[in-house]
Amino acid sequence: MLPYHQIIRKAWSLRKKYIDFSVTNVYRLVNSHGDALPEVTIDVYDRNFLIQYFQPYEEHTKNKIRTTLKEIFKPESITEKVRLKGEEVRTHLISGSEIPKDFPVRENGITFTVSFTDGGGTGLFLDQRDNRKKIQTLAEGKDILNCFCYTSSFSLYASYGGARRTINVDISKRAIEWSKKNFLLNQLDINNHEFIVGDVWDWTRRFQKKGRMFDLIIMDPPSFSTSKTRVLSIEKDTPELIALGLNILREDGILVFSTNIARVHFSKIFQLLTKVRNFTSRGYKIIGVSSQGFDFPEDGVHIIEPYLKFILLTW
Repeated sequence: MLPYHQIIRKAWSLRKKYIDFSVTNVYRLVNSHGDALPEVTIDVYDRNFLIQYFQPYEEHTKNKIRTTLKEIFKPESITEKVRLKGEEVRTHLISGSEIPKDFPVRENGITFTVSFTDGGGTGLFLDQRDNRKKIQTLAEGKDILNCFCYTSSFSLYASYGGARRTINVDISKRAIEWSKKNFLLNQLDINNHEFIVGDVWDWTRRFQKKGRMFDLIIMDPPSFSTSKTRVLSIEKDTPELIALGLNILREDGILVFSTNIARVHFSKIFQLLTKVRNFTSRGYKIIGVSSQGFDFPEDGVHIIEPYLKFILLTW
């Protein structure tokens, strides 16, 4: 393995050439094997660094990584999360002051609040940055349904892109409150949008029954989700979920389906799409495919294809 100083400087060299820091201060600095640091990720939130370990590392090794970050970047704080399979996520402040619970960061000129203490996530999935920008370019004048919206980052981009209205659905009340907070932080009137605490399965059927249609539908389900009626399985439920979206999609509208489950390869997703016809009379066309941003590289050996699948469909 290369010295940690060399690994991190090389990773930084790539990011600083392509990220516009005048509008973005949140990004991934190190992405595991893709940046020659196995099972370690380092994310930057303004001048605060979040290191995540997905396998055990000895303390002297962690100290070398911390020291390197301090020498190169002089961060305001360093926080570590240890995320070992089968164990609770453990979060530790290593240096500096703990960031506030609703810490503001900027991505492509849009402000989001993040938290280092909310379990595994921070409130913003950094690998979707380019895909969010794509939604912004498609949103003008559109009625947009954002399913499994989490903190509504796609909807914020859509609003900046001129969306007529966004409808945001998530089973978590906490996520919906976080979504509203993000809208207000960007001086967007939440009364011009809808925020629904509820089950996507239930609400898509309600919309269909009422004849409510949308121009752009985003379905980015979590890896694991439990509602009152079912436990979500990407492998099992993707065809029906996409069918529910197609049923309420206007002609020439766009449905986005996205998942970051690495074991579900692109080829598997395309196989699942062939089963959509079992749940709807509408056909579909694939009009776009993309993945994670360039600051999430893979080495082509440990992971042979991108883990993030982002697919655009129409009918």
